[in-house]
Amino acid sequence: MDTKSAIRDYLKVNHTGRTRAVYSRELQRLFSIDGRTVRRHISKLRQEGCPICSDETGYYYADSQREINNTVGRLNELVTKVSNARTGLLYASVLESNAMTVEISIKIQGGK
Repeated sequence: MDTKSAIRDYLKVNHTGRTRAVYSRELQRLFSIDGRTVRRHISKLRQEGCPICSDETGYYYADSQREINNTVGRLNELVTKVSNARTGLLYASVLESNAMTVEISIKIQGGK
């Protein structure tokens, strides 16, 4: 079994619901991987439709729609902050006396 699937199964069996969340450090220790790899696996699982939630208590397998909604809300806030930072940097590049031209392109791929 690959590590990503093992993390999914471990969370589902041992950490279903917010009250049973596990910190990333524990997942790192159990699966002998670093924090970045944990985040990548969690992200891939979510993209595949696996209800892995997170908050300040750690990662957990969703026990309710409310837990999923709370995690989606947190992720939306993070996306907004990154977008605002990006916009600020683009604005700063226009203000500079030696400003550079920035071209942004967005590629949207259809889902399966």
